[in-house]
This record gives sequence, C-alpha cells and structure tokens, in this order.
Amino acid sequence: MIAVLLVDDQPLARAGLRRILEPQEGLTVVGECADGDEVLAAVERLRPDVVVMDVRMRRVDGAEATRLLRARADTPPVLALTTFDDDETVAAALGAGAAGFVLKDAPGEDIVRATTTVAEGGAWLDPQVVGRVLAAYRRVAPRTPEAVLDRLTPRERDVLCQIGRGATNAEAAAALHVSEATVKSHLGHALTKLALRDRAAAIVFAHRNGLA
Repeated sequence: MIAVLLVDDQPLARAGLRRILEPQEGLTVVGECADGDEVLAAVERLRPDVVVMDVRMRRVDGAEATRLLRARADTPPVLALTTFDDDETVAAALGAGAAGFVLKDAPGEDIVRATTTVAEGGAWLDPQVVGRVLAAYRRVAPRTPEAVLDRLTPRERDVLCQIGRGATNAEAAAALHVSEATVKSHLGHALTKLALRDRAAAIVFAHRNGLA
C-alpha cells in the first residue's frame, strides 16, 4: 500500500485529489497539509511513501518545501502539481529535488500513474509542458563544466541522451541495441559520477547541458 501525503493550500484541490487517489487499489491518503511549512512535521509523523505537492502556496511554496524535505535523509519523493503558467516555479521545484510534476487538471488516471510512478522511485514529467519547464530551468541553472561531463563514457552519454528525451529503459535499450540491464547499469554509473539523485534529475541535467 502506497501512503500519500497531499499538500495544497486550497481545500477543494486537496479534496479533489483525495477523491481521485483514495479509491485506487494500492493507494491510501494518510494526511493533508494546507501549506509548505507543514510538510516536514507531517512527513516525520505520517511517514508517507510520496508527497503530492502544489508548487504555489501562500507561506512556503512547493520548491522551498521540496528543498527542505530533500535536505533530510530518508525522505519520500515529491510529485509537484502545476498549471500551464508555472514553468519557472516547477523548474525550481525540479532543481530542489522533485521527482516529477503533473498538471493539476490532468485526467485522474494520469495523476494516479504519476503518483504511483514517483512513489516507486521513477520520474514523471508531464509531456504537455515538459519542454517549457526544462527551458525555464536552463535559464536559471548554469551549465555543468565540460570537465565534469568528461567523466562520462561515450555509452553513458548515449544513455543519458536517451533518458533526457523521455525514453524508458526499454526504449533506450532498443535505440542503442543493448540490453535493458546494460542501460540500467550505465545510467546508475552516470548518476553516481554526476552526483544526481534520480532519473528526474538526470532528465533535467541532460536538457540543461544540451544532451537531449
């Protein structure tokens, strides 16, 4: 059972998310927060598997709450909720360590899949706005020095390019004519060399540095 913590300063939004997620087999909403400044205490008390969090809130926004949460050890991944005009805010949330984002008005099944994927350690970047968000992120984040990129082997770069384009491990394996296990191995080595937290960070890194 995946335990979900909802964070949104609009009660109706939280209620809507609860109605979408609660009936799903394998998901349970264990708590709600009305603003980002309540997240740390709620996570410590409720131990959720994933935090589904709005990026715009009155006191502490989603980016800052994500940064504070990810600065601690053994904390759950964050799925950021966004609207079409939240590009730079969501880019900041991704930079702070969010594992992905989904549109607030996305179909219920997409919100369920995004929540489950992020809870299980994956990344979810909504295809409708991913290009704009990553473009915003590139504007506010510096490129990585070439010396750091030189740590990657040619195959690790190839895998990072595929991941940056949104390919799954299976799709990357097919494109590169290698096994899925080989893709996982190369991606793991790349994440370690570049000190990246997860797949979402790898996608952002690839776009920021012109690899995708």
